[in-house]
Formats: sequence, structure tokens, C-alpha cells
Amino acid sequence: MDFFFRQYGQGTPIIILHGWLGVSDNWISIGKFLSTQGFNVIIPDLPNHGKTFHTKEFSYKEMAEIIYGFCKIKELENPVIIGHSMGGKIAMEMMNIDKEYFKALIVVDIHFKEYTSNDINSLLVSTLIQTNISQFKNITQLKEYLIEQEIPSDLIGLILKNVDYSRNQISWKSNIPLLAKDYSKVLERISISKNNIPTLLLRGENSNYILEEDINSFKEVFKNSVIKTIPNSGHWVLVDNPAMLIKEIVEFLK
Repeated sequence: MDFFFRQYGQGTPIIILHGWLGVSDNWISIGKFLSTQGFNVIIPDLPNHGKTFHTKEFSYKEMAEIIYGFCKIKELENPVIIGHSMGGKIAMEMMNIDKEYFKALIVVDIHFKEYTSNDINSLLVSTLIQTNISQFKNITQLKEYLIEQEIPSDLIGLILKNVDYSRNQISWKSNIPLLAKDYSKVLERISISKNNIPTLLLRGENSNYILEEDINSFKEVFKNSVIKTIPNSGHWVLVDNPAMLIKEIVEFLK
């Protein structure tokens, strides 16, 4: 199967898992910096995203098994797993497979609880389900259509990274129909057995994805965890304050 990934540096392996509708591109600059700190950084396009193969349905269990299998095929020894948003839930689900295998876990602005969709994401999902991408001649037309649908500009940028416009007619590069249809599964709670893996939970100061009452339930499962708040950042911590995100990651790993 086609499994696309980027790889930088040598040393302790780090796998970085992006969020829903994201691609490995989102983490290139952070991955390259971490590679200068003695790490072998691997950033895949997750299944159904970017250049990686598509599946017939979405489930955290299957995604975790695929990434775990990739780590084994690559013969990575005790890798560190970093996951943002949906990628963070996949990373946590991987602890159910073989928690002794991983050196550490870093979860970026997500909890294992069930989430409800906000108005913006609901609009995005319904728009993507209704969009017939073959009706657009070029990327500009698609962008204008998304603006007309009142999709926020930052999300439009996210969507456009999932488009293949290398041919005469644009098409979805990622499995957008599935990712939109199964969005409710992305929001689902995942059950994780209690563990002692060294864990860092990073939350955005202005994000509502991790509330104060969520911290205790997180610590009950991840008993060896540290929680840090990244200032001046929302859910997209890697975009809003990458310098502080990198600082906390490096300090934790050292």
C-alpha cells in the first residue's frame, strides 16, 4: 500500500500524527527543527489524507493498528509519539496495542473524551459532503465557492491542501467524502487502559478542547503525565505558537 511520510534527522525516533483534514506538510518546520536536536523525525500523511492510501471507513482502532504496523516495519525502537487533535486520539489509542513499546507520548490539544461538533465544523462537513469537486475547473473556482459558503479562511487553506490540481481537472487528493461522512466517528470517545507511560499534554491557552475538569480524568488514565498550557494559542497550537510548542516538547523529551 502507498504510505507517504517525510523523514528528517537521526537519533531517537519521533512519529508526528497530524489532525483531521491535515497533512504532513503542517509539521515540516517543527519536524525539521526537532531533527536538529538528535531525533529521527517521521511525519506521515495519515490514511485517507494527502498521498497515503484510502480506507473504506474510519476508526481509531484501525488507524492505530496501521501506524503501529508502520513503526514495526520501519524497525523503530521505542519511538516517541506526538499527535495533534485527531492524531492525538490515534496516538492515545496506540497505547492500547503495546504501551511498553513507546518511549513517551505527547498529546497536543485533545482529550480522549467524546466531542460535539461546533457550528463551524458542522458547516464545513455539510459543505464538503455536498461539494462535487469535478464541477470546478481550477483551484480558484473551488476557493471562491468555499468563500461563498462562508467557510473561514484558515479552514479553506486546510481544505486546499487536500486537493490534487496537477492534472487538467482538479480532484480530491485526500479521501474527503469518507472524512466528511465519518466525521462523527472522529468525535467519538476512545477507551484507554490506565498506564504509566511518560506523557505530556499540551493545550492551547485560548482553546476549549481541554477544559479544567478534563485534566483530572486525563491524569487518572495517564498516571505519569504532565500538563502544560501554550500561551497565545488556540486549537492550532502548531500554527499559533510553534516556538513555545517546540520548547515544551524538547524540554519534556530531555
